[in-house]
Amino acid sequence: MSTTILPVAHYLGETWQPDREYVDGEILERSMGEKDHAAWQAALLRLLSAWRQTAQIKVFAELRLQISAARYRVPDILVIDRNAADEQIITHPPLLCVEILSPEDRIGRMEAKIQEYLDFGVRAVWVVDPQMRTAYECAGGSLRDWKAVETLTVAGTAIQILVKDLLADLD
Repeated sequence: MSTTILPVAHYLGETWQPDREYVDGEILERSMGEKDHAAWQAALLRLLSAWRQTAQIKVFAELRLQISAARYRVPDILVIDRNAADEQIITHPPLLCVEILSPEDRIGRMEAKIQEYLDFGVRAVWVVDPQMRTAYECAGGSLRDWKAVETLTVAGTAIQILVKDLLADLD
């Protein structure tokens, strides 16, 4: 099976529903979220947004992130420093990227994307598996299951989200 390589201008010039990612000339479809995906996304957006003023952050859902000239990703949630450059497509490392798995996604398939985020300079990556009702925090070369922590944080920020509050928001 051959892959059609498309110029980045084609990707940027089109409107994709839902938005897609662009990796080395390939336009990649993203899985459509289901109810569980949407519930986790909404809960995390609410809890992270509560830190907008205190932690001096901006929180976005499904905003394009340009990692390199040939790579654009679209995390489910992206958190940037409030004082970061005002851009329509983010070109600097976010503080946090959140990926919420859809039923056909698996954590193993996310490993390359997680590493890509970390190599780009993202401070933390959270990967949520709604079906298993668990999640993982990836930062500083380690992967921690949320069951092992009480509080979710992002290094260098005031963000502190209690895991029990997140789970209560989902119930």
